[in-house]
Amino acid sequence: MTYYQISHFNGKRLADELVIYDEGETTGTNPYGLEAVVEKGIIVKIGSNNNKIPDRGFVISGHGKGADIIAREFCEGAKVVLDRERFRLGIEIDREAKLYSVTKSLENVKDRFDLLYAKKEVFDFEKAFDLIKSAGEAIEKENAEGAKKLLEEAYYYTAESRQGEIRAIWHRPTEKSAYEVELTVKRLYDAGFNLILVETNYEGWANAKKCTFDYLPLRPELEGNSFDPIGEFIRICKKYGIKIHAWVEDFFFGVEGYGCKMLEIRPDLIARTKSGGYLVDGWDNFIFLNPALDEVHDILVNQYKTLLDNYDFDGIQLDYIRYPVIKDLERSAGFEKQTKSMFKSQTGINADKIKSTDSEEWSIFTQWRADRVTSYVRRMVDLVNGYKATGRNIILSTAVFGNPEEAFRLKCQNWPYWIEQGWLDCIFPMAYLNDAEDVEREIRHMVENYGKVPNVSGISPMYSRLPVIESTKQVEACRRAGAAGVAFFETKALTDLQIEKLKKGVFRQ
Repeated sequence: MTYYQISHFNGKRLADELVIYDEGETTGTNPYGLEAVVEKGIIVKIGSNNNKIPDRGFVISGHGKGADIIAREFCEGAKVVLDRERFRLGIEIDREAKLYSVTKSLENVKDRFDLLYAKKEVFDFEKAFDLIKSAGEAIEKENAEGAKKLLEEAYYYTAESRQGEIRAIWHRPTEKSAYEVELTVKRLYDAGFNLILVETNYEGWANAKKCTFDYLPLRPELEGNSFDPIGEFIRICKKYGIKIHAWVEDFFFGVEGYGCKMLEIRPDLIARTKSGGYLVDGWDNFIFLNPALDEVHDILVNQYKTLLDNYDFDGIQLDYIRYPVIKDLERSAGFEKQTKSMFKSQTGINADKIKSTDSEEWSIFTQWRADRVTSYVRRMVDLVNGYKATGRNIILSTAVFGNPEEAFRLKCQNWPYWIEQGWLDCIFPMAYLNDAEDVEREIRHMVENYGKVPNVSGISPMYSRLPVIESTKQVEACRRAGAAGVAFFETKALTDLQIEKLKKGVFRQ
């Protein structure tokens, strides 16, 4: 038996902790960890967070290093001994434990097979049947590892493939020729994707040759030739029948050390903290525009009008449509001279005299800043509606944080209001979580409570370097939750192995 140190019993789970929960209904943990449910001294489930605490058991909950221990050292079926006096946990993985998990997986895959067969789904019946049969034989021979590999392969073959759903992926263009663009588009087309969100500007630089300004210069590597990556992406996407949307970064406008021209030309338009600093602490030295200013709104609306006038996009997606993440009062943006003057004239409150993020004045300040972001969104809605009035059906979407309360409190982003007003054609919530159950829980909440527009769920199993099978599991989770489709972040993380497995299963048709 191997022993592991416990951080504490119950209470809040902090960074790198391994916590035992045996009181209350659920653990109440956030999605950023891993949990093992123990019943009658046996681990019966490993996976998502905020689990129900069993009547005759407990939950082992880990974050960071604690989650790594659960992922690396625990398995379903393992025997567990709890030493309360020494604050330690004993784990024993014997022959029965190794077979427990694969036996459970075998039954699950059999159920998936039967469901596809009953629905007359198009799938490789013989291949799936042979894999399941071989896995059963491996279990009989107590070959748990062999059975696990066979069942994982069978899992792909027994996945449902839905026609008509949105299959999107975010892409940062680094191609250097039309030939390379075609290779990228064809690869994504062959993989089953039907929508590419191509990044038209990032870190304060333009990728679109027909949409540059003094404050948004063309990327240096694109100078001196006729190759326009954005123009080529649009041309080739239309050739393959793939929709293409402009992925634009709104208030995020540069990175310290990368030559932010806006900072050089118009430092008065940059978002600043209470101390006057403009770097966003903890966010890779990101530089943000000031979302409160009408002049900033004017600049961005004109920029995207230029983009849409010069390129035949099917849609435009607004990203970074928020304030920098609020860590505390001192490191919050919104303390620029102009902003403080506007806020005081409209509310009578001096922002410099706000003492706490728990105060009523801070709540008013948060709402006011969120309203300024919303004012910009309204401008973009009017811009897109102008195109729609001429018969050009441009889709307007936003990439948003999945938890609306956190989006408002930490980023001054009030996306539920935008949906309520009917401004958006669809939303792309960034459900960047490690467990499929957590993804399903978050997306289901959004669909059930904010379902006026289609939900294209943003997921990042590849980018987060999760096991390949998690891509399939997260796609299935989004479907169960009622999503209209999925959007993978991002192409750089899309391996040939990922494509192979998607094509065998969830993207088969």
